Amino acid sequence: MAKQRYSRSVKEKLDDLLHELSAGDDLNKIKGGGILYTRHFCLDSKSLRLYYTGSEKRFRKKNTSWPLSSIEEVREGEKDYAKRLDHHDRCKAFCVVFGSNHEVLYLLAHSYEIRDKWVRGLRYALQLNTFLKQSESDTIWICEAFDRADKNSDNSLDFEEVMKLLKSLNADMDSSYVKEMFNAADTRKIKGEKASLDRDEFVQFYKRLTERPEIEELYMIYAKDVGYMTASDLQMFLTQEQKEKDIGLDRCKEIMVVYEPHKEMKHNNRLSLIGFRSFLVSQQQHLFNRLHRRVYQDMTQPMTNYFINSSHNTYLAEDQLKGPSRVECYISALKQGCRCVELDCWDGNDGEPVIYHGYTFTSKILFIDVINAIKDYAFVTSPYPVTLSIENHCSIEQQTKMANYMTRIFGDMLYCPHNMPDVTPSPHELKNKILVKGKKFKAQTSGDDEDEVTDEDESAEANQDQVKTKQAEAKLHLSSELSNTVTMKSVAFKGLQDIPTGNGNFNVVSLVEKKIQKLIDSEIESVCKYTQSALIRTYPAGTRTDSSNYNPVAMWSGGCQVVALNFQTGGEEMQLLHGKFLDNGNSGYVLKPQCLMGDNFEALVGNRPSSTRKRLTIKVLSGFQLPKPKDSKKGEVIDPFIKIEIHGLQRDTQDKKTSVVKNNGFKPIWNETLMFEVDVPELALARLTVWDSDRYVDDFIGYFVVPVNSIVEGYRHFPLFDKNGDQYEQALVFVHVTKEDIPHSRHTH
Repeated sequence: MAKQRYSRSVKEKLDDLLHELSAGDDLNKIKGGGILYTRHFCLDSKSLRLYYTGSEKRFRKKNTSWPLSSIEEVREGEKDYAKRLDHHDRCKAFCVVFGSNHEVLYLLAHSYEIRDKWVRGLRYALQLNTFLKQSESDTIWICEAFDRADKNSDNSLDFEEVMKLLKSLNADMDSSYVKEMFNAADTRKIKGEKASLDRDEFVQFYKRLTERPEIEELYMIYAKDVGYMTASDLQMFLTQEQKEKDIGLDRCKEIMVVYEPHKEMKHNNRLSLIGFRSFLVSQQQHLFNRLHRRVYQDMTQPMTNYFINSSHNTYLAEDQLKGPSRVECYISALKQGCRCVELDCWDGNDGEPVIYHGYTFTSKILFIDVINAIKDYAFVTSPYPVTLSIENHCSIEQQTKMANYMTRIFGDMLYCPHNMPDVTPSPHELKNKILVKGKKFKAQTSGDDEDEVTDEDESAEANQDQVKTKQAEAKLHLSSELSNTVTMKSVAFKGLQDIPTGNGNFNVVSLVEKKIQKLIDSEIESVCKYTQSALIRTYPAGTRTDSSNYNPVAMWSGGCQVVALNFQTGGEEMQLLHGKFLDNGNSGYVLKPQCLMGDNFEALVGNRPSSTRKRLTIKVLSGFQLPKPKDSKKGEVIDPFIKIEIHGLQRDTQDKKTSVVKNNGFKPIWNETLMFEVDVPELALARLTVWDSDRYVDDFIGYFVVPVNSIVEGYRHFPLFDKNGDQYEQALVFVHVTKEDIPHSRHTH
């Protein structure tokens, strides 16, 4: 018996563990100040939910149940950075992080064994959930919709319940058509009982209802009269329609193995309509070039040659005046691919340096907590270097403590060589390294703790009247220990002709949005030249107290590398940043194009036509399961339209939109062609948005942003993200794309 138990697979053991978790355990919920509430937690592996019981507050609205799909991460031990468990064993603690709103459930187990069981079990459940979503995402989603509609929990839906569910899914379909399909799906008809569909019947009914005739028409062109596609048919489709090169028959057979669900068809190297549809909606065939989902650019050039994904006031979760500061905001930004985070450092009352927005009422977090979080999450998404942009307002003593914390906690991860190289290092050379940007002694050998340097004070900008007396003392005493950690030196901007040199060219100037915009408008060539030798960091004006953002595209078009935005504020600006850094494998570094790197900027300023001009033609075909606007209180079905914008140089900026499809967010059909001529496509982004037409103000539904040079030709789908950057699970838009070079003689600008 013992031998048999030992030989059981890891999966079987983990499945048993899930079964144990379904029975549940008493765990302590940790609230503010270390207060504990005992609740009985369970994991329902069938409905894929985590929930608890035992609360006596029955009439207070709160979350007691979470779908596994909303869990972002399970952490253990002392990874609960913002909590203090001084009177409890931290090693028995763990926490569950949900979604993009930074909600965290802090828990304390009664023993190490129970903690380990829950951490392992939840992580395994997440893996199972991911696998199921990859292979059976449609079925899971349909079942979840079924369960939501099954109000009386009798595991069936009658026709009225089905119609209500379809309307909630934006399917305003003819009731007679739905009734016909409903009756065909009801295989358990019992005389005298009300017709209804169980879960399995509803899954089949829904799949039939969601057939895509536009894909079927395309399929039949290549399936010809035999009703299926062969490997050579698929090869022809990929070559002729999708403009893919070097696609051999063996590769086509591999595709069939992956996407064809029917064993017999797969065995005979044939592709059915269902298999073709699965392939066409897969990431392999998305609008965004799949080759750009990995790092494909040269990463051995100096850091000055790259755009860097950058955050401003990273610690803030809301506004700039009284909102909360959270360690979780650093974790979220780093996991999104951010490579430059900001730390505004001030003296803490108990000798511990803190981070918050100075001269305001924002809450404070400990510097050491942020450093610990950065150590653990700096390289989860990307191995390329992370910069800590430090705005220093601390005393000598607390600066030294900051330096000691970074040196001890980061260890070998901290990049601070005794002798800087003659040439600025590359992202490749600095893999898995953390760099500190800040003020530094002019002479590395200086040991005078009382040396003074001018400090940049962004936080004071919005509160100038309040801090005039403080700014009169515009000198900061700098500790040698903190100076020694700095490798990206903050230097004062003295004009575009005075380019800082030396120190391995690791010099950074910080310019507020209005100042850099004025320079780009009047002297874009000089700005580009400046950024070939030094880094320019741009940041939002201090008057943006609501944490709004400026448009980053103009700064990128001027060659500015470190364009910092408020990550906590969703909107067009953050959407553009999201799309910009999808490129190059979401590594956080995108190589600047050649038009910004040479000595001749004629194409950039429009004096000479660009040799890379493109005509981009996008035929918007259809949509699929377009959701209602987030937080919409409207009960009616949406009236969607598509808007496509080009963001780049000023002369390339343009937008066009389709007509409105009335009462159909489920499967709207447009078949409309939108054409754009783009002079400098290597600097351009395409922002594709879906809107719900309204008599007064159109409601935003979702977006997808992609660099123009990362758009691939052919029949393509693109996903939709909501205003906060979270992807809708089922929503897709179907388009056909062509890209053509524009000959000089046909230039129309």
